[in-house]
Amino acid sequence: MRFPKRYLGGAIAALLAASLVTGCSGPQPAAQERGGQLSIFLYQKPQGTFSPLEPASGPDYNVMSLIFQSLVMVTPDLALVPQLAEKVDISPDAKKFTFTLPKDRKWSDGQPFTSADVLFTYQRMANAKTGSAAAGVFGPVVGAADVKAGKTDEVSGLTAPDDHTFVIETTEPNVGILQDIGRFMILPKHILGDKPVENFSKDPFFKKPTVGLGPFTFVDYKVDQYVEFKANKNFPKQVGVEKIFLKPVTADVAIAQLGTSEIDIASFSPTERKTVEALGNIKVMEAKDGGFVRIAINHKKKQFQDKRVRQAFLYAVDRQGIVDSALPGVGSVRNSSFDPTVSGDGIEKYEYNPEKAKSLLREAGWNSNTPVELAWIAGGNPDRDAAATAVASQLNEVGVKVKLQKVEAAWTTENLNTAKFDMFLFGGGNYASDSWAVNNINACDKHLPNGGNIPGFCNPALDALMKKANSSADEKQRLATYAQAAKIDNDEVPYLWLYSNRGTWAVNNRVQNFTPLHPSGFGWFHPEDWK
Repeated sequence: MRFPKRYLGGAIAALLAASLVTGCSGPQPAAQERGGQLSIFLYQKPQGTFSPLEPASGPDYNVMSLIFQSLVMVTPDLALVPQLAEKVDISPDAKKFTFTLPKDRKWSDGQPFTSADVLFTYQRMANAKTGSAAAGVFGPVVGAADVKAGKTDEVSGLTAPDDHTFVIETTEPNVGILQDIGRFMILPKHILGDKPVENFSKDPFFKKPTVGLGPFTFVDYKVDQYVEFKANKNFPKQVGVEKIFLKPVTADVAIAQLGTSEIDIASFSPTERKTVEALGNIKVMEAKDGGFVRIAINHKKKQFQDKRVRQAFLYAVDRQGIVDSALPGVGSVRNSSFDPTVSGDGIEKYEYNPEKAKSLLREAGWNSNTPVELAWIAGGNPDRDAAATAVASQLNEVGVKVKLQKVEAAWTTENLNTAKFDMFLFGGGNYASDSWAVNNINACDKHLPNGGNIPGFCNPALDALMKKANSSADEKQRLATYAQAAKIDNDEVPYLWLYSNRGTWAVNNRVQNFTPLHPSGFGWFHPEDWK
């Protein structure tokens, strides 16, 4: 079977990826001609543990995507294509996935990269004993159940037949495994292979991951100041920039430093577009967004379990007003966890209707004295700051007693994993490349820390449709089944969907070859080409 169209499949994708990764793109400047450094705005402060085993974190992923690489990657058009892999072959029954790896790749310390590194990484990620937040994602792989049961530490469906071949075998057809697993970043076995399985995710290496396959290597993280990188001399293509600094400052500081050229690249709120364009030394670029900004409501708390309450919350919020004021020209209201190209128009729009919200709350027996905390990480995304304020105000108007709570990134690990929250506003994700990604945030068996289901939502009928869609190799049939699943999702309201936002970037005119991806955790597209 060829790659589905969404993966730009088959030989074309493989040849494209190979040419980009191996540098067969014409003459490159000599090492002594490499120039300077780039400073880039990081929209939130990293948690500081740069490990693919940790729960997903947008700023930390942006750090890691300079250091590490994965088997497949996302393009600016939100398609999946090979990255480390030169080719991906899918069996006709969509149960066997064979990755052909390059023969000449080296780690940044000069050691050879082989399939043993991929196997090591995936085995550690599939084993919950390591502290891996991604272990649950490997459930469909042959032998994963034995690891979960403690019978073995090795998943039998993950194999490396030779140095340049890696294979994943699943218990049933599972086209979405490429989206689920293929984007995990690969770790160096020669550095970490002798570390104990127990609590592997907490190894000191992840505080300072100085060996990787990416175009840059980690130098230092100065908390509240910057993350520093230097060019990887063993990357197969000449890297165009000697040093990069990711700077976790507030959005207003980032714009000011764009003007003084202390920052070269920054995402920014579209409300600041005129200010940015007036700087004179900047070009504005936009990126597609396959994700969305949402509020996770804690379904494990009794007061939120009636779907009429969650529906009422949506009706109570003027989401179009938030888009018009905070995201003019680049935002759109979201009404499903599924990409709008899949969910279609035949779903409830939950248009602003405070009276309907009050009616639903009365029907559900909502107690207006029930306190509700809405938490979010403030400062890096002005649109989210504005959304949090608007949501709190408008919910209060319909009788929901909301208190805003500004939190740091570290708050999320302690409170989300233990369900010690009421509502949490956040964003990101890529649900456009393959709708199977929605399974990770909605499925009954993907509650944190076993997946990305932060609210603790569960609907077996939705899960059944998701699995049915993912087991089909027929793209048309898959999309039709996902559309059915989107109707359940839309009715059940697992999240308060707010909006999608095409990312806006400001780039100093002296910077060449920057291609934007969405800033919220998509990483970087071929940073080796930046100059």
